[in-house]
Formats: sequence, structure tokens, C-alpha cells
Amino acid sequence: MKLNIEFILNLSNFPRKYLCYNFCMSNRIWDPEDKYKAAVIKEYSHWVVEVSFRQHTFGCFIIFAKRDIEKISELKSEELIELKDVMSEIENVLKTIPEFNPDRFNYLQMGNALHHLHFHLIPRYETQRNFDGKEWNDEAFGHPPVWSKTEVSRDLVIKIKETIQKYLK
Repeated sequence: MKLNIEFILNLSNFPRKYLCYNFCMSNRIWDPEDKYKAAVIKEYSHWVVEVSFRQHTFGCFIIFAKRDIEKISELKSEELIELKDVMSEIENVLKTIPEFNPDRFNYLQMGNALHHLHFHLIPRYETQRNFDGKEWNDEAFGHPPVWSKTEVSRDLVIKIKETIQKYLK
């Protein structure tokens, strides 16, 4: 089979949303170099849940849309329904894990730096939590979370992921 190289090269000028239909389900649009792939906790039909490398509070996650979209208003009905189920499952699982057991959950969806639909799930804690030999304090409990720009170690992300996966279906 002879490949038409000229056709393939011309695809680079084609808008990604038209090319994405067949490829995005396995392509990590938000992480094209697979730098954070080890943080994946669970994949759903329309969403991927990952432990955040930026632990704004203990146990932060990011929920990424698999489809190449930027806005909530672009969601299809089935994606929106599944998003509710994804959020409920994560909340319920975190509430059952003694090391986590958050008092509240905050969700942020901004899309300022990454122009791909995703939600930050930020567990909130009224009291200190201990995990992996570290004390975790939510200094801003009851107020907007403090946004961290520092990434935690890959080892810590893996430990958080493995702890949570033990409780997931």
C-alpha cells in the first residue's frame, strides 16, 4: 500500500476538531507527550480521571473530556450525564477512604491555560489529613482554594492513585 505523503502533510493545516473524530479517543489531547499518563485513575466512555500533579489540597483530580471540545456548552447529553456519574463516583470513593474523607468538594473549570474541557476536583478539609508521612492542611477551608503552581513527586501521585484505585469499581 502506497501512502500519499502529500495528503498527510496537508493534514497539518486541517483543523484538529475535524481530524479528532477517529483519533482522540486514544490521543491525550491535553497531554500529547504522555507526561502525566501514569496519573490516570480511571477511563470512562467520555471522560478520563487523573490525579493532579498539583495537589492544591490533598487528593486533587482532573477530569478531562475525551472529545476535543473547550466549553461545557459543547457537551452532548450523554457526556453531561456521564460527567455527573463520574463526579459522584469520585466523591463517594474519596468519602469512603479514611485518609481522605473530605468535608466538601470544589470544582473549577476555567480553560485559561489549557484550551480543552477539563474540571479540577478539589477536596476540601476542615481538619488536617496525614498521608505518606506528610501532614496536609487546607489553610483556605471555607474560602476559594489556594492555587499551587508546584508539582508533587511522581511517586506521591502514584501512591494517591493506587490508594484510590483499591476502592474504585
